[in-house]
Amino acid sequence: MRFCRQTGRFAIRWLVAFMLLSFGMSVQAHVPVMAAATVTIEADGRYALQLNFDVPPFVLATLPPATTDDAMNAWLDSPTNALAVSLTAAQTRFATAFAVLTEQGRGTLDTLHFPTVADLERCKESAPIVQLPVMLPLSVQGRLPARARAVAFQFPSVMGIVAVTVNRPGQPPATLVANAGETTEPVPVRLDSAAAATPAAAEPGSWTVARQYLVLGFTHILPEGTDHILFVLGLFLLSCRVKPLLWQVTAFTVAHSITLGLAMYGVFRLPSAVVEPLIAASIAFVAVENICTPELKPWRPVVVFGFGLIHGLGFSSVLLELGLPRQFFAPALVSFNGGVELGQLTVITAAFLAVGWWRNRKWYRRRIVIPVSAVIAATGIFWTAQRIMLAMR
Repeated sequence: MRFCRQTGRFAIRWLVAFMLLSFGMSVQAHVPVMAAATVTIEADGRYALQLNFDVPPFVLATLPPATTDDAMNAWLDSPTNALAVSLTAAQTRFATAFAVLTEQGRGTLDTLHFPTVADLERCKESAPIVQLPVMLPLSVQGRLPARARAVAFQFPSVMGIVAVTVNRPGQPPATLVANAGETTEPVPVRLDSAAAATPAAAEPGSWTVARQYLVLGFTHILPEGTDHILFVLGLFLLSCRVKPLLWQVTAFTVAHSITLGLAMYGVFRLPSAVVEPLIAASIAFVAVENICTPELKPWRPVVVFGFGLIHGLGFSSVLLELGLPRQFFAPALVSFNGGVELGQLTVITAAFLAVGWWRNRKWYRRRIVIPVSAVIAATGIFWTAQRIMLAMR
């Protein structure tokens, strides 16, 4: 009976590990790219918007981080008539959910140019295999109400977070963030109409900007940063005692803060084709070390510091796509980094609550550390190979 119970527990453990491995290898190998919009508002109230977004997830009605490569490639390989039908349906969904909002009512949507089958065919012709994500532009033109004094924007929730840069007459560009399913903060506009001479809304202040970028940093880890989550879990598994873990997390935090700041100030950057495979390789390295050594070695914080430098360059790519408001550059940068830290601490806290109760048991390493580290290592190796292949296309 005891043998049967042990065998059953062994089978369940490795079944769970296999399921986690299968999930890790089924999620996207590419890194999700945030949608970004540029809006130009003229003094007479006309506006033009161009939005670059990942087309397959939107057509499939799923958030980009939750959409697998298999699902997107299956859609891209659909017959031409099926692609056309699905793109038409997606265009209708966008037109229904998108809104330009003012205190005088909605702006008009006069023209909408949505990606077409021809656009997808050009992507396919440019390479033997379409490289994910498939970022294509759509454009919208319309007009604000004559007496509008402030404007905000709303996008379909399935697009996830959208970064919006607003160019306005007689005013500096404004950087806004539309969280999934939410409306951006309003910004004042100056139109020719005398009634619009006085803004109805103040410019977003430093606290508003800090809050937005704090949320962005947190969501970049949870739920969007699967690779960063696995790296933090790898740090946790080797030693979930507070002091050794604190040394590792501190080294990681200091390192990614350095390269995040340097990259955002334009001092040092690396292309994502280099950074993303290195991030995946760092996941595999940490997990393999967990399997090969039963205790934290003196060099581990140094290695983690080095990998933190690489992860900071990965974080910076998100902010470069998003843009930072010129007048609140430093608060936005610090808040984003703070959000990243909150996300990482949340991952560690969740890991403590899930398995930390048994960290002093003799079987903890055999039953938890090694199987889970093996899953993380296999996923990291898989992602490294896929990202290298994507970079070579």
